[in-house]
Amino acid sequence: MRKIIVFSLFFTLVLLSGCNENEKLSNPVFNWDGNNYFVTNEPINKIELEEKIGEIVLQTKKLPTKHQEGYRLSEGTNLYKIKNMEITNNIDSVIAVEINGEYKIARILNEIK
Repeated sequence: MRKIIVFSLFFTLVLLSGCNENEKLSNPVFNWDGNNYFVTNEPINKIELEEKIGEIVLQTKKLPTKHQEGYRLSEGTNLYKIKNMEITNNIDSVIAVEINGEYKIARILNEIK
């Protein structure tokens, strides 16, 4: 668990260090309950999903600021709760995203609001 947290923090720092106001993130980002999540390339199997929790209701051209807004995600993109994982404000919070019939893990970015 500690390795996952360290990796997540490292990845977040690398992601943030390469961005400024004029550059766009390459990963899709969405807002869920006031927290932004970035979509990783980590696949997740459909059987690991618990339930659909919502979908992207508005595609934005900037980082999302409101619940269910998505940057580089189409309106209607489905979001899922992962079995045995709680959706919290903590660094280890994850949500699954369905993109083109595949499921990917999205990780919380506490630093980007």
